[in-house]
Amino acid sequence: MRALMIAVLVLLGLAVAADRVLVVLTEDQLASAIQSEGQLPAEPDISIKGFPFLTQAINGRYDSVRVGVDVEALGLPPGATADIRLVGAQVPLSSVFSGSISSVPVEKVLGTVTFPFDYIGEQLGGATVTRDGSGLRVETTVSLLGQDFQVAATAELALVGREVALTASNVEGFGADLPDEVTAVVLDLLDLSLPVPELPFGLVFTGIQVVGDGMRVVAEGNDIVLEQPA
Repeated sequence: MRALMIAVLVLLGLAVAADRVLVVLTEDQLASAIQSEGQLPAEPDISIKGFPFLTQAINGRYDSVRVGVDVEALGLPPGATADIRLVGAQVPLSSVFSGSISSVPVEKVLGTVTFPFDYIGEQLGGATVTRDGSGLRVETTVSLLGQDFQVAATAELALVGREVALTASNVEGFGADLPDEVTAVVLDLLDLSLPVPELPFGLVFTGIQVVGDGMRVVAEGNDIVLEQPA
């Protein structure tokens, strides 16, 4: 009985080791293929989720593949982050072993781009930007009429094509009524559109939300085939 248990443990250890080796091999092959077929400027970092991996590899379908891309190469500003996930990526195991992945059909591609509050503040002339429910709270100083006015306002966000439009409201001063001229300056300051760089894989922007670390733009694509252009 003891010998049998030892043999079982050894086999399990070998299976786990083989599982991990196959993960690394598949991630390497996918990184090269996705760079070429997705026309990315650099080879992405690939992370395949799910355990055991072997069952996914045998079926040739991977539930969740995270694609780490170079945000600078995508044209994103410093501090911005991008997250891209392939759901239901289909790659035969034979193609992985042969190193000949010619295309990668994907059931769904989900992507997000998050712009930090500091970046938004820079676009607003150095304002301090924080979260305010589903919108933003903007605090800044306006110099007008020979005075400096400490002001705060809220701004709602809307996605218009590949731009994020800010709409200001509720302009207020700190402990003092604001002249109409100052309110007008703040409203004009927050009348701003921020461009969002195009994401790879033909993703279409579908929504925007304010999260703990910034403004997040959401994109997705369905039934996409990553392959080299003809």
